[in-house]
Amino acid sequence: MDHLDPFRPRPVRALPPVERQGWRLKQYAIVSDGRAFDATVAEAACAEALHRLPVAGALSDGAGNHGVGFQIVHFAQVAVVAPVFYWRWGSVLANLPQLRARWDRPDVFETGVAGVVGCVWEMQVVAFEVDLWQRTMLAAARAADERLAQYLEDTLA
Repeated sequence: MDHLDPFRPRPVRALPPVERQGWRLKQYAIVSDGRAFDATVAEAACAEALHRLPVAGALSDGAGNHGVGFQIVHFAQVAVVAPVFYWRWGSVLANLPQLRARWDRPDVFETGVAGVVGCVWEMQVVAFEVDLWQRTMLAAARAADERLAQYLEDTLA
């Protein structure tokens, strides 16, 4: 694969949401050509994300995080990368340093390249989630818990 190959979409799969340690974490998988989805690797990525995330806050906390976020497990050409994003202060999307696992140990996640937010395939999920947060959580039509239920239910895939 050349770094400037023409863009081709990659399939995105919504995984079941995770509710652990006070976090409500949506999970997606992206699979590049020549790679396959592996549930064990996705679970290892989730476990590492939960290990690294701050203590989950409450949806009602306007000064901290809301215990709500999403993770993308990308079975990419060069490695498994698993960016993690979470919501703070109502309208701010935060992220953890990149999680990355080599293909020879795809379930062992270390910190990847500093400063990397994600690739173009991952950013399509981020764009969807930002738009969904705005349309559901930052809308005044229903109670906050009803809006959160809708946000967690809706997925890109």
